[in-house]
Amino acid sequence: MNAESLGALDSVFVTMDAANAPLHMGAVVELGAPADPERDPQVRFEEISQRIEDRLSTIAILRRRVIRVPFDLGHPILVDDPEFDLSFHVVRRAVPSPGSAAELEALVARIMATPLAPDRPMWEISVVEGLEGRRTALIIKLHHALSDGVAGVTEFAGLFDLEASPGPVEVPPQPEPAGPIPSAIDMLARSSSELLRRPGAILEALGSSLERLAERVDEVMGATEGSAAPSHGAGLLDAPSTALSGTISHARRFVRLHLSLPAVKEAARRHSGTVTDFAVSITGGALRRLLSEREQPPGQDLVAFVPVNIRVPGTTGELGNRISARLVPLDSEVLDPLERFDAVVKRSSSAKACDEPRSDPVNDIAEAAGPALASLAGKVVSAFELFDHLPSGANVIISSVPGPPVPLYCAGERIERVAPIGPLMFNQGINVTLMSYCDYLELGVLACARRVPDIDRFRELLEEEAAAILDADGLGLDVALAT
Repeated sequence: MNAESLGALDSVFVTMDAANAPLHMGAVVELGAPADPERDPQVRFEEISQRIEDRLSTIAILRRRVIRVPFDLGHPILVDDPEFDLSFHVVRRAVPSPGSAAELEALVARIMATPLAPDRPMWEISVVEGLEGRRTALIIKLHHALSDGVAGVTEFAGLFDLEASPGPVEVPPQPEPAGPIPSAIDMLARSSSELLRRPGAILEALGSSLERLAERVDEVMGATEGSAAPSHGAGLLDAPSTALSGTISHARRFVRLHLSLPAVKEAARRHSGTVTDFAVSITGGALRRLLSEREQPPGQDLVAFVPVNIRVPGTTGELGNRISARLVPLDSEVLDPLERFDAVVKRSSSAKACDEPRSDPVNDIAEAAGPALASLAGKVVSAFELFDHLPSGANVIISSVPGPPVPLYCAGERIERVAPIGPLMFNQGINVTLMSYCDYLELGVLACARRVPDIDRFRELLEEEAAAILDADGLGLDVALAT
């Protein structure tokens, strides 16, 4: 059996997965107008499917299943799927023709609200037809246990081409047939023979995990308790309580904001900041204004949960999660967009200037908790809706993923637009993920329909905040919105 154990954080993404909070991420990829508008859509779908199948041999993990240990008493493993069937992973969908950008976004929301099937490799590509101009889009969905955003972009980019008419794909020799899926007894034996020999070992394992977790949480809390948080960061209890956080529903909303990357880069350069600083700044301003319009002003700076890439050079193409995270104040109480941008840049620069070895609480806590405790905690919190009563920790997730700087093609058609889709984790009701592609910067916003029913207004506010910075710097606003 070709088996590989998942890491601690990957395991948490498996065991904490819930029906109302599926931990997958993705992207919506829009192709240009077809060269032959009269081509049969079924033929077009078969061409795209064949191209994906030709490339799958170079991405082995997409043929592998995640198998959990009974009672989550050990890390899940990846095994080759002996029943792999591409038709379960590349599926044909459509919007009413001529489908608008808003209708495509609504379909993205519905697809991202649906968990991936755990009894096969945890990814899916929906080929969407019916868009205006007979265009096609792909909605990619990948479970977070298999990859972080950086590796996911790298691997899925490998499914596409660098030119419209590439040569034939070199298909490597077929791998040996996959062996049988391990049984529950096999999994228990693999995780720990001790659990089979002593009846009390399960409780001992759980108790040990609780003790290690308590020690690690004490360390993290001790870093902020009784002292002010660093000027560039936030403490675990610094986020104000807002309606953005809490138990999230099963329904989703999704919107995109499409900006000129050169204009954003130039604005960032003039303010000595980065593209990510720009996105953080406009997100903070837009969220504060959204809550104020609801007559729920936060009254203090909102806080973002920001994943941090900790990959070492040369491992970009390796799947699995190589991320940590930090809590970042958004300076949202600074009302002027330009002043807020400067405040965000100053805070970000201060964090970089520290440049000292720091602990990795996300992975440390995942390692200390173990799969069993993470699974139990997820069930308890979900059953009693405890997220409605626990501190929020953060008000929004903001992720940044570098995208391809050159055009890509899918079965002969140029990819015109790529928008990222980040997951809603735990009690977080809104995720803003940014990604560059060629000369554009795309912000993908996924939200809980209950927590952020006014997501269209949030997109308008993001546009206004971006325009305030770009117009003030004389750069103009190049923006595309759903119509």
